[in-house]
Amino acid sequence: MVFGYWFDFCNEPRLQYEWVKRDPSLKIAVREQSAAFFNGVKLQKTGWVKISGRNVRCAAFSPPEEMDNESCWSMEIEDVVLLVWNAPKREILYTKRGAYTPQQLQYWIYHTFFPMILELGRQQNILHVGSVEVEGKPVLFSAFSFGGKSTLTDYFLKQGHRLLSDDSLGIEKREDGYYAIPSYPFHRPFRQLETLGYYTENFSTTPKPVHAVYRLKKVAPNTAVSISELKGIEKFKAFHYSVFVNFDFMKQERFVFFTKMAKAVPVYQLQIPWDKARLPEVYEQIVQHSRMVAGQETADVISEC
Repeated sequence: MVFGYWFDFCNEPRLQYEWVKRDPSLKIAVREQSAAFFNGVKLQKTGWVKISGRNVRCAAFSPPEEMDNESCWSMEIEDVVLLVWNAPKREILYTKRGAYTPQQLQYWIYHTFFPMILELGRQQNILHVGSVEVEGKPVLFSAFSFGGKSTLTDYFLKQGHRLLSDDSLGIEKREDGYYAIPSYPFHRPFRQLETLGYYTENFSTTPKPVHAVYRLKKVAPNTAVSISELKGIEKFKAFHYSVFVNFDFMKQERFVFFTKMAKAVPVYQLQIPWDKARLPEVYEQIVQHSRMVAGQETADVISEC
């Protein structure tokens, strides 16, 4: 599952996977179309921007601020592929460019295009975080680029923890809380453009309430590992600075969403010594702290009863 959906790459057998259960309502078909298919279509195009080392631009029939779950739009990755979201049929159409490969098609859809579809359709809020399960509960690692998210996530995976996200995680508000929606079953503990990384079978496919968020703060190698709870504006910043894409027209609604989420989800600052040799110590601190948080939550429920 990818952000709660399964993808049928109709024209790319190498990208097909066998799923135990296939819910048709959660299917996203990915179909190739000739360039001529889109001739004469008039779209409002953005300028080119750099994403993952490529020039990328988007286009839509309507202004961005008017887009919703029924809006069709496109993303063009220069020299690679044109992607079009056909909202009424819940399918992605694509046209190959000169540098196209099936792996790039999968990368751009999973990593960038589909998360933006979910954001613009107001289905999920996407956070740029790493996430794993600790005793069945989702914990999130928030940090600026090169802040240690992927390294810490990779260490947890090597200890047998289940992956929810290496790079981006969906968040969905439900009646009983804020749920983590696992992204895709790949992790990338290295720096390389246009690759999802290594496939992992130890991947969560079930949305669960967010247990805790740890904002990583790099400190000197000989500094003590410490975890402290964040309050007020600092708590909100852990979400605000972890948004996947900064859409100006969505600032107000995102502010409201993450302000409410900050009130409901515990957020902590983790001082992480910049020395990989100390990762076992960091790991133990997080696991023990997560258990303590779970114990406190249980005690609070009992006292309320």
